[in-house]
Amino acid sequence: MSNGDLAGPGQQRVHAARLEVPIQDESLEVVLYKPKSPPQTPAPAIVFLPGRMATDDQYESYARALASRGFVVAVRSWYSLFRSDLELAHDAKIIADWLIKDQGVDSRKIGIAGHSMGGKNAIMAAAKYGGFASVVAIDPDDNGNVSVVHGLLASLKAPLLLIGAEVGWRASSVCAPLATNYLRFFEQAPAGTIELELKAADHVQMLDQPDRFGYGICRSGTADSRQVRITARRATVGFFVQHLQGGPVLPKATSVHARFRVAKA
Repeated sequence: MSNGDLAGPGQQRVHAARLEVPIQDESLEVVLYKPKSPPQTPAPAIVFLPGRMATDDQYESYARALASRGFVVAVRSWYSLFRSDLELAHDAKIIADWLIKDQGVDSRKIGIAGHSMGGKNAIMAAAKYGGFASVVAIDPDDNGNVSVVHGLLASLKAPLLLIGAEVGWRASSVCAPLATNYLRFFEQAPAGTIELELKAADHVQMLDQPDRFGYGICRSGTADSRQVRITARRATVGFFVQHLQGGPVLPKATSVHARFRVAKA
């Protein structure tokens, strides 16, 4: 990566800590990434929802790339198979409220991102509760008892970036099958939604460690995992820099690694 590449580190040093977010009957754990000297005060912030059964450290490179550019980033910790879509979306609202109250972030500049189930529920949280100024859903999967594609997606007001894994559907049916994957989200997405399709990539190649034990059931891609992760991270960071920091418009992908579409009215 060249100097200044959005997929790489920014100019700020980053501090990370595991913290408990208080809830009425339980505690919610996050890893909080903060710039040492944020260039904007109050700082913009990002809530990040992992995929089901994925640990928070799988998204560390995304959080550090964002925090080193002035964002306060809260990555939700691992959650169980029994966490519902509605509960996970509500967790996102709780984390956002905590960031405002306890971390002093800018309430007008909070973005939300997520992967897989977390991507679906990042959209759900933004559409259901409001308060999120932009959304990035990384290979979202609409599987489950509650549909976002045929429900709240149409009412989403915040700008949306969909990052899709082209051949993720070829793996196990628990890994974003064709009937519920990012293509279905794009079909129903509001006008202006951006879709970035990662060529020959599977459902877990955008993670920091896609070959970790247990992830083999989702491995169907032939793309280079490092390149997939760099492309997804560059787009994620660039989208939030554009919408929360007034940065340049996210450029259209013209490389051999991805395809770019914009939803029409």
